[in-house]
Amino acid sequence: MGHSGSGPYFLAFDFGSSHLRAAVGRAAGPPAAVASRNVDYHRPDGGPDAALEFNATGAWHLGVDAACEAIRASRIPATSIGALGVTGQRHGLVVLDNGGNELYAGPNKDQRAAFQGGVVDESVGGDLWDLTGHGPGLLTWWARLLWMKEEAPQLFERIRSACGIADWLAYRLTGELTIDSALAVDSGVGEVATGQPAGAISRKLGIDVSMFPQASGPGSVAGELSKVAADQLGLPAGIPVVKVGPDTQTALVGMGVADTGHAGIATGWSTPVQYVTDRPRLDSTRTLWTGRHVVEDRWVVEGNSGVMGGAYDWLISTLCDPDDRTGTMASLDIEAGRFEPGARGIAAHLGPSLVQYDQVGLRPGGLLFPVPLAFEPPDRAVIVRASLESFAFAIRQILDRIRDSEGSVKTVSIGGGLTGSRTFLDVLANVIEPPLYVSKSPDVTLLGAITLAAAALENGTGLESGLAARRGELRQLDPSPTMAEEYRYLYDAWLSREQKLLELEL
Repeated sequence: MGHSGSGPYFLAFDFGSSHLRAAVGRAAGPPAAVASRNVDYHRPDGGPDAALEFNATGAWHLGVDAACEAIRASRIPATSIGALGVTGQRHGLVVLDNGGNELYAGPNKDQRAAFQGGVVDESVGGDLWDLTGHGPGLLTWWARLLWMKEEAPQLFERIRSACGIADWLAYRLTGELTIDSALAVDSGVGEVATGQPAGAISRKLGIDVSMFPQASGPGSVAGELSKVAADQLGLPAGIPVVKVGPDTQTALVGMGVADTGHAGIATGWSTPVQYVTDRPRLDSTRTLWTGRHVVEDRWVVEGNSGVMGGAYDWLISTLCDPDDRTGTMASLDIEAGRFEPGARGIAAHLGPSLVQYDQVGLRPGGLLFPVPLAFEPPDRAVIVRASLESFAFAIRQILDRIRDSEGSVKTVSIGGGLTGSRTFLDVLANVIEPPLYVSKSPDVTLLGAITLAAAALENGTGLESGLAARRGELRQLDPSPTMAEEYRYLYDAWLSREQKLLELEL
């Protein structure tokens, strides 16, 4: 007989762009424990330069290690785990053979299929955007499957199933394979209206739609924890395993963002800004994506800043003492907070800005200083200040675009790694116009996975109370009228420089 699933704690997995994390927690409140493992990607032997893959077996063991550490650190008995919630990065793809063995496992960073992405755009570009709310073709599962069909036909002929990384992780836990409808939409395969694979696109591209397993809605039970997985995790077999959707929408639940007109930001490697709607709303300019929320009868309109967390990680790695990265980073943030708006005339353009999906590619960027440098050479803290201001400007740019398309944005909630920077939050509160609410825990994706797993045990009836609890865990940051006025000018100047940089050639 399976486990009753009645324990008061929940175990969550999040396979992100750079880390595989696990947490143990209750349906409300901060996690009792969080553990993280770095995910290593490699270029396959003989593969194209832009190709990246990960070892599926190795990644599974990383997830097991992280989960076991979180369970130990939480100091709760294994029998207190009521359910598992599984989420992960979008656009990542895993393909399996008839025996359920992994033939390929690639992250969202795998860019091997640039040419095939162009083929997708030429062949089904209109259908892609109209049916899935996403594009361009390069960022979809279709492109990589076409690459396999054309460049690795022996591998392609062995494919029985294709799924997302979170789908695969749930399969490893249960032995049951389905695809999450919201994750399928965000990967350009599922129809935004229904979440089911888009047969019209598959027929045009010559890819059998039966390659995709049946789509199930977020928050549904994928299956029960298998004995094999349970033994490795040190948990009872039979615990319900819940697929909770893409990491970005799951993060919205971790902040309680589910009502129409409200926006949420999950700062990670990239920083999407998602605005909740009550029906699919397609952007005619194809600047904003349209996706499915993990809350029933809700959708999201999304603008993305591109690589924001990655840019900050590069900056900190460049500026910080490698032997004391955490301490140096904290001290730099304190020092950066002492500067006035404008960072002594230094302007940062490190990449984050509203992504134009029809212009994806390399473009100029960098740091601009008043010269001659001998007049007032910049130090590390003021460079950090300028960079954090630029990140806030990029978020404001996205919010402005959403407001132009959808109307007013009532509130903005934020979580994720960058919320560890007090300076960034102070700047952001003064740059954007809607009220800013900040999660007390940066682990909003894991919090959302825990909340959705808890709700699944009650057939979804507990989700409203879970969302209300998460909203109650946010704190509001109030802007300074004086600083907000200064940032209006600085934001306009940043937008002007961004446009001029686009006119330059590398």
